[in-house]
Amino acid sequence: MSRNIYDIDPAGNVLCTYTSVESQEDLRVQRTRIPTLRALLHAFLPAGYPHSVTPDYLPYQTYDSLQAFFSSITSLLANRAVLEGLGVGDSSSSPTGALILKIAGDTISRIATILFAHRLGTAIEPECKFYRFLADLLNDSAQLLDLLTPAMPYFPKLGVIISAGVLRSLCGVAANASKASLSAHFALRGNLAELNAKEASQETVVSLLGMLVGSLVVKIVQDKQVVWVLMVGLLGTHLMMNYWAVRSVRCRTLNRQRATMVVRECLEHGKVLGPEEVSGRESILQLGGGGFGKMTSKSGEYTGTCEFGTYGDVKALASWKGYHRYEFETEVYFMGICHWGGNFLMRIALKEEHGQKMSDTSASASSPLEAWFDAVSHAYHFDSALKDGLESHYENEVPLLGYTSEEQKGTVFAALAAAGWDLQTNALEARSPVRVRVGDGKKVLIPSEKDILRQPQVSKKD
Repeated sequence: MSRNIYDIDPAGNVLCTYTSVESQEDLRVQRTRIPTLRALLHAFLPAGYPHSVTPDYLPYQTYDSLQAFFSSITSLLANRAVLEGLGVGDSSSSPTGALILKIAGDTISRIATILFAHRLGTAIEPECKFYRFLADLLNDSAQLLDLLTPAMPYFPKLGVIISAGVLRSLCGVAANASKASLSAHFALRGNLAELNAKEASQETVVSLLGMLVGSLVVKIVQDKQVVWVLMVGLLGTHLMMNYWAVRSVRCRTLNRQRATMVVRECLEHGKVLGPEEVSGRESILQLGGGGFGKMTSKSGEYTGTCEFGTYGDVKALASWKGYHRYEFETEVYFMGICHWGGNFLMRIALKEEHGQKMSDTSASASSPLEAWFDAVSHAYHFDSALKDGLESHYENEVPLLGYTSEEQKGTVFAALAAAGWDLQTNALEARSPVRVRVGDGKKVLIPSEKDILRQPQVSKKD
């Protein structure tokens, strides 16, 4: 009687077959022959593909590789223009002047990198699709500025070089941070490091091909007008590839836009949308409903925005004179609303959860989602709250606590988790989280795991 034993890879493919026969001591080994093309793909795809990554990994990487190819060609055209602007090939140009231009551009761009990372660093992960597209938009704008440098006098040229450097530095921060967030989204088996390494290999090959084709283009195309026409066409194609790349991503976290779409669908049709459905509806440029905190009423007559902030932000709305405004408090948050005409503003200040650290996932995700659910509900019911005009608002300004009960919200959240949404990650707050402590203001000591383990165990007596 024989028995077969197999070596398999993370994807379940058989690598080697071992056949043993009880009557014989030898072991027959048969290695699976891997086709050359598949072996070549293994060098560029994560181990265990496609089971080790999300289904949207391949379409994103395909479009991302294509946009990198076109970007390599445009970079060569832009770099040639910069070298011409710095005086390469011109005997009358000063090397010292070119060096000063280079130093000034690098200095300002590095300062811009620090400022941009400080101001918008926390906003990139929740809005990674928007900032991934914005990064290439900024980079393409910088390359168009590069084409202007040969025709500029010295000081205007300095301004153009600095502006292009600032745009390129902003692109670097946005691209690196958003790529890290997207890579974490694609990785399913703790293979984030390997996924990034394989992506670097893909970019290397694509960049080499782009440089090869770009070298031929730079050699052939010399006319300035033809360069501009070619540049605009390549940049347009590059942005289109990048747009399709981020469009193919199906994020499982609920940022402000996705949460607004999901809650409104629940309120209007009682249906829970999944990540795939929402990815086809959301606006990459945040122009649609829910983008950057935008909200509308059921009829669309009332529009406004909602933001998370501090208790002072909530109270500030109450100090606006000449507008109808009110505020209320729940166990989870403070909310302030200011209304004028067909516009409104909402501010939410989340309360500190006692006994939990702000870094705890369970504490940092549930409260913002609950508050945002209530904010969308309130905006949705603005038509009924203000149906008879501003005068009747005083009669209908009971807070939205009656719109949706806690049990109903719990049912909706359970349905969202079942639909594939990640409710444990807080992607609603685009700034560094701030919590309101109600009480004496003293720091609440939260015992660590080591402190709990050090506590003496008290034995129970019979």
